Amino acid sequence: MKNNKSKRIASYIVMPLLFIILGFIVLFISGKPVAAMIEAYGNMIITKGAPGYGNEYDPELSKLVMNKKSTFHTNQIQVPALETHYANLYCERVELDAPVYYGDSDTVLSYGVGQYAASGLPGEGKPILIGGHDATYFAPLEHINIGDIVTIETNYGQFEYKVAATRIADASETDSYDLSQAKEQLILYTCYPFNQLLGDSSGRFFVYCDRIPDSETVSE
Repeated sequence: MKNNKSKRIASYIVMPLLFIILGFIVLFISGKPVAAMIEAYGNMIITKGAPGYGNEYDPELSKLVMNKKSTFHTNQIQVPALETHYANLYCERVELDAPVYYGDSDTVLSYGVGQYAASGLPGEGKPILIGGHDATYFAPLEHINIGDIVTIETNYGQFEYKVAATRIADASETDSYDLSQAKEQLILYTCYPFNQLLGDSSGRFFVYCDRIPDSETVSE
């Protein structure tokens, strides 16, 4: 009798504990996308209000002076250090305002938008590939239209690009952009569908912008 009673008592304790543990596991798995989204929004709020968009990688970035003139010397173009803020990107109509970092690591994308390091720099005459999160800095891309003007300001000059086309593609597609083309094309991309907390977000939304040839380049 005592053994049966002990087993019943043990079952009353063990079974609820097992259900509690299983419940925590389910909540943890299902809550990860939500937690990631909250973290991304938190980072956006913190960094967008910081003067100069400084961060722990390089405190001197807070002293970065963006050149809003179109005249620049080609010898002023220097490859930035990885994970540093070297430019700002704007599109006034859709209220796009993002700090551009050199490199596209997960850490960089929590602070702003990231440029693929194997692509060109503004003013070099090569394609520029920049990615960002659809729930934070690149959320305004959902409302961008052909003909909109996108501006990049660096410490050596200001560059303007006109939106020529957009495209929705799968992340596995390899023909979504061509970094070997001999022209300066700004290519922006983010996850698609926009702001999707759960479900499939393997799509990519691309924005293709052609350089407006009104910037005056001064060669040495």
